[in-house]
Amino acid sequence: MKKYDLVIKNGLLFDSELKIIKNSDLAIKDNLIVSISSSIDTDDATEFIDISNRYVLPGLIDLHVHVWWGVAHLSVEVDKTSLGRGVPVVVDAGSSGSNTVDGFKRYVIDQSESKILAFLNISGMGQLDNDIGELEDIRWARVSEAVTAAKSHKDFIVGIKVRLSNHIAGANDLIALERSLEAAEHLEMPLMIHIGDTKHSLDSIIGKLRKGDVVTHSFHGRKKGIIDNNGKVIDVVRDARSRGVNFDVGHGAGSFSFDIAEKALEDGFPPDTISSDLHKYNINSPVFDLATTMSKYLHMGLSLEEVFSMSTISPARILNISENFGILKENTEANITVLKEEKGSFNFRDAMGGERLGTKRLVPDLLVWGGKIHPILPHRSKNY
Repeated sequence: MKKYDLVIKNGLLFDSELKIIKNSDLAIKDNLIVSISSSIDTDDATEFIDISNRYVLPGLIDLHVHVWWGVAHLSVEVDKTSLGRGVPVVVDAGSSGSNTVDGFKRYVIDQSESKILAFLNISGMGQLDNDIGELEDIRWARVSEAVTAAKSHKDFIVGIKVRLSNHIAGANDLIALERSLEAAEHLEMPLMIHIGDTKHSLDSIIGKLRKGDVVTHSFHGRKKGIIDNNGKVIDVVRDARSRGVNFDVGHGAGSFSFDIAEKALEDGFPPDTISSDLHKYNINSPVFDLATTMSKYLHMGLSLEEVFSMSTISPARILNISENFGILKENTEANITVLKEEKGSFNFRDAMGGERLGTKRLVPDLLVWGGKIHPILPHRSKNY
């Protein structure tokens, strides 16, 4: 019997704890990483893969997706769209609420190979419809029902989600926020808020957030954003970060602007996490997958180490799963994404109609998950 089931040879391994990239081999036995070393003998392995000039990462974590397929109007099938593009761990951002979360578990989570975690929508209906906001009738925001549902599914519920935009909550944004915070405090879990075009100012919203909470769609190009008229990050946002609030990308179909993201970077305000907000209205453009959003930040000047951290260890720490995810170390499950860096001419698009011409992009090349190698499905477009 061979010492190893699989050796991944000659990789550029990302050490997420030290935030460095180093040449290394990695050996797997019985779905565990059993050795990480500068040189592992392939004669000791049943199978080996030479991945010279490719990056070996902890399995990517997408902190914001929508995968309550068939019920939540915007959702996609998780194993095809995330697992098939090198992302084994996803967090559904409020597709289900207390009225629908049982079905989400039975018909999606329990049937999928992907690891699915979820922020529970404070609205009991979750995200059922594209034209009727789930908080237009504030009666849907019931604290006790949300708390009970989250406790019943503590194996995958990681927090509470509330969408505060005008077309979703109308004038109820502050009431919905208060109820969401109350539920999150009862659960001792983080709250994720969706901003952009809110009725009330960010001062009255972000000022209420606590350490560990998450602002998603942070770099949108709509009204009530994080950048002022002078191109600087507003004080309430800086204050929130200083007390431990996290700022997530959440690209989506209408919530990421190159212009805003670039101004934030120029003002020393990068995201804490990179997420795609992948759903059916953006999967064919401009989002495609998590690696595409990572590529956009690489184009904007972040280092590989920064982009990799924001898609692995940073979301793992927010979710309190960093002992087993977002990290490559011996005696943990083999949860590995391999990316390659392609060079060429790539037209990156944001969600506001903006474009940037890039010269390199990150592309999923290999995924090891659940004790086997998963195929990477083709990209949906040759032109980003």
